[in-house]
Amino acid sequence: MAEQYIDKSILKIIREKLWSISNNKRITLEDIQDRTGFSYSQVYRIVRGTNNISISGLIAVCKALEVQPSEVFSFVLSIPKYPPLRKDMKIKK
Repeated sequence: MAEQYIDKSILKIIREKLWSISNNKRITLEDIQDRTGFSYSQVYRIVRGTNNISISGLIAVCKALEVQPSEVFSFVLSIPKYPPLRKDMKIKK
């Protein structure tokens, strides 16, 4: 079985944004727990932990923080240089 892909550097950026929003709005982890129905440990893992975040969990936390997901995802990725696409490598007759 293949290992799950986890980009720890991006998770760190997302968590820092969630934590910053939470602090700026004075919304505690307990408030997020109340608003999402998640256990405290689930909320902690999403906002402060190191585990991978599910999209559904992240969206629920965005709602609890009263922010659009685009605010959390407002960062620039470094895009690697990939080889040509398979369709572009085919020889055309």
